[in-house]
Amino acid sequence: MDRWSRGRVALVGDAGYCCSPLSGQGTSVALLGAYILAGELKAAGDDYQLGFANYHAEFHGFVERNQWLVSDNIPGGAPIPQEEFERIVHSITIKDY
Repeated sequence: MDRWSRGRVALVGDAGYCCSPLSGQGTSVALLGAYILAGELKAAGDDYQLGFANYHAEFHGFVERNQWLVSDNIPGGAPIPQEEFERIVHSITIKDY
């Protein structure tokens, strides 16, 4: 999905960026997305379009990495090695909004 908003509506969680159930990250990513969206909307003031754009820019890379935590190329959808999992999960710095 190239963006998570249209007009005054933004998507959060599985509606916008569904993670594999095998990753165990769905709820965490949804909560983090809601937190970042709220922070970016607050920071943007009355400019919700700027808030939505900043939300996407801030969070998109992290979501993409989380969507690949479980590879379809591994037989049976086996999870990636623990070291790779930890590297991806810890790859985001959360702003203090």
